[in-house]
Amino acid sequence: MLYSLTGCSQKGSDLRLQIRPYLLVMLAVLFILALAAPAIAQDDTRLNHTINYKIGGLINITRELGHACTTGAVKRQTIYGYGDVTKSESVRIAANIIAIEEVMDWSTAADAKGKLTVTTVIDLCARPMSAVARTYEVSPGVFAYKDDIIHTYLPDVVNGNIDVYGLTKQLWVTSVSTYPGNNGSYHSDFVAAYGPGPYEALFGAIDPDGNKFFYDEEYMWEYKDGVNPSDRDSKTKGYERGDYYVGNYFTIEQYAYTSGGELRRFIDMSSPFTSTYLSEDLAVTGMASVKESFEMHNLEGGPKAITLAWYDLF
Repeated sequence: MLYSLTGCSQKGSDLRLQIRPYLLVMLAVLFILALAAPAIAQDDTRLNHTINYKIGGLINITRELGHACTTGAVKRQTIYGYGDVTKSESVRIAANIIAIEEVMDWSTAADAKGKLTVTTVIDLCARPMSAVARTYEVSPGVFAYKDDIIHTYLPDVVNGNIDVYGLTKQLWVTSVSTYPGNNGSYHSDFVAAYGPGPYEALFGAIDPDGNKFFYDEEYMWEYKDGVNPSDRDSKTKGYERGDYYVGNYFTIEQYAYTSGGELRRFIDMSSPFTSTYLSEDLAVTGMASVKESFEMHNLEGGPKAITLAWYDLF
C-alpha cells in the first residue's frame, strides 16, 4: 500500500514518524563507521600520475620515478629502438612509499633497422643484510671480524662507527630486447615502502640537500624497551611501530616476454629481518617468458599508515 508523504493525512503523518527513527539509526551507524575507519595523517600528501603511450618509429625514452630513499624505491626505465609501443602506467607516490602499475606491449616490423629494448630498474631503499668491512673491537675483548654478518640496525652501524657493506644491492632489474619481426611485453605491479628505523630519531638523517633532520616517533619504528638483543629479530617481541609508520616491504608481480630476442634479469636483494636473500643473474637469447610474484614483508605499517591500495585513491 502506498502512502502520500505530501498530504496532511493521518496515515502520512504516521509514516513520517516511522521514518525518522530509521534515519537517526542510519546516521548513527554511518558516524560509528566513520570513527572506526583507518585515519590518514593530516599532513598526508601524494603524487598521482597516469599516462598512456601509443607510439611508433625510432623511440628513445628515459623515465625515472621516486627519489633516493624518500619514496621507498626508485624506478628507472629506458625504451630505445625501432617499433610500435603501447604503454599505460599509473603511479602513486607518498612519503616513504611508492606504487606503480604498468602494462607495456610492443612489436618490431620485419624490416625494422634494429631491435627495441626496454630496461627497467627498481632500486629499493630497504636496507640489505650487512657484513663488517674490517675487524673492530666493539667492546673490551669482543671483536667483530671482517666479513662477519652484523645486525643492520645496531646503533654503531646506523651512526657509522662500524663500517659495513651490503650483501646485496637491493636491485630488481629486467631488460627485454625484441628483434625485428617479433613481439615483446613487460607488465609490472609493485609496491615498495621504507619507513625510518631505530636510532634515526637520535642520530638524524641527511636530506637530499645535505641538511640533517629528525623523525617524529609516530612515523618510525623502534625497538621495544627491555628487549634482549637475541629477540630483536622477533616481529612480535622486538619492534614497536608508530601510528603513521609506513612499513618496510616490497611486493611485485611481473611478466616479461619476447617471441624472439634477448631477456636479461638481475635480482639481488636481502632482508636483515629474516636473514634471507634472493639473487639471480639470467640471460636468454631466443624466446623467453617469465611470470612471477614476490613478497618481502619486513615490517607492516602502523594503524594509521598510508597504504596506496587502489581504494585509497578515492
